[in-house]
Amino acid sequence: MKVFLCEAIHPEAYRLLSEHAEIISSRERMGEADALISRVISVGAAEMDAMPGLKVIAVHGTGTDGIDLAEAKKRGIRVVYAPHMNANAVAELNVTLLLAVMRKIVYARQLIDDAVQESCASGMTFAAGNADPENAAKQQQERMGRQERMAFAQGALRGHELRGKTAGFVGFGAIGSRTAEILHYGFGMECLAWSPSLTPERAAEHGSREASSAEEVFCSADVVFLALPLNEKTRGIAGRKYLAEMKKGAVLINASRAGLVDEEALREVLESGHLGGAAADVLQDEFPGADHPLLQFPNFVVTPHIGANTDEALYEVGMCCVRQILDVLAGKAAEYPVV
Repeated sequence: MKVFLCEAIHPEAYRLLSEHAEIISSRERMGEADALISRVISVGAAEMDAMPGLKVIAVHGTGTDGIDLAEAKKRGIRVVYAPHMNANAVAELNVTLLLAVMRKIVYARQLIDDAVQESCASGMTFAAGNADPENAAKQQQERMGRQERMAFAQGALRGHELRGKTAGFVGFGAIGSRTAEILHYGFGMECLAWSPSLTPERAAEHGSREASSAEEVFCSADVVFLALPLNEKTRGIAGRKYLAEMKKGAVLINASRAGLVDEEALREVLESGHLGGAAADVLQDEFPGADHPLLQFPNFVVTPHIGANTDEALYEVGMCCVRQILDVLAGKAAEYPVV
């Protein structure tokens, strides 16, 4: 058995795979592959053409939007994934992003870094017993500068607490429901959730109440979490219409898929001051250039798609992918089939 793997997986999962199959990492040899593991690479008809013996694709996570499922089904290629196993990791990042926005953590670090650079550039010295009059005058200026800086910081960095506010969820699968549990039981937030299949009973199990629509969540919540898969129905759901309907000062958090958000519309509501802030673990360009319009806002927090990137989640997901590949290639049923 030969498995094409050009992305890192957990060392224990790699070890298990190497014990049962030959691992191919060179694209020159990908045509020999019986299986592949995909973390972020897209697999469409062209890639399938390049791997004529491909029998199974394992998605390293839950999002299958990078795989042409219809094409895989037509060719008889099994697609498997690892549902729910990284849900806690992404939920914890959701909460981290929210706290970073509400307490202005990134902006606070920026102010400190700016102060350090100014101090270094001024050449200030504070050696004990230094009686040099010129240096003493510089020290006095520095103290006054620090007082002014602190006064500015106290105003600019005034944050908000989570307790008593409403967290809204557009999508309420494993990640959304786990995030709601943390926020409701840990921070005392009210939680409002919508998804097409959600029932009042299931919402209540996770400390939430059911909303009648996605629009109700956008309109009612102090913070809106996007927790949806990306497909043609959900693409751009956080666009001009719903962003404009969010409460003044509300916050948008997206650790799902970049395509859920209209980035230009988000720029507009941040620039106008309508939103209090936003955070994303996913952008259309996950390592944007300095000219990316969202990076100008101190109340916008971004991370480079690290939601599921914990040792614990990588172990669970990696082992699940490897075991399913081995099962399919051995003629057994997959535990988590997609097609």
